[in-house]
Amino acid sequence: MRAIFSADEGGFDADEYAVVCWVAGDGHYLTFQRDAEGSAGGWGIYLEYDDQANGGYECVAACRLGPRSLSVDLAQPRNDRMVNVTGFDVALRLAPGQWAAVRDGLRRIFRGYPDVLVEAEPGVATDGGA
Repeated sequence: MRAIFSADEGGFDADEYAVVCWVAGDGHYLTFQRDAEGSAGGWGIYLEYDDQANGGYECVAACRLGPRSLSVDLAQPRNDRMVNVTGFDVALRLAPGQWAAVRDGLRRIFRGYPDVLVEAEPGVATDGGA
């Protein structure tokens, strides 16, 4: 089963400690977090859905981004409440500046993971045209 929602907000923040990229809407959110670029530590990629209890490190198997959609496949279930959730499909309704921030943010989050983030060409949906 995949969790599905629409996002009309999104963005990216960075400071000396972490980089955070997010999308939200319809009462749901996804955040991607990682240690700051150039930091000595290596937390890995942290994904959270709707609540900190639904978060964890190194659980993203694939992330596909297009101008109208974001699709995330999970490598493992996050917890007992989400044991049947295999991923997320998010219809994006973002303003151009927000979409650019999410795209650039995900590129920075997935640095060093070249096979995990896949970007569709502009105008090409990653979800079959929805």
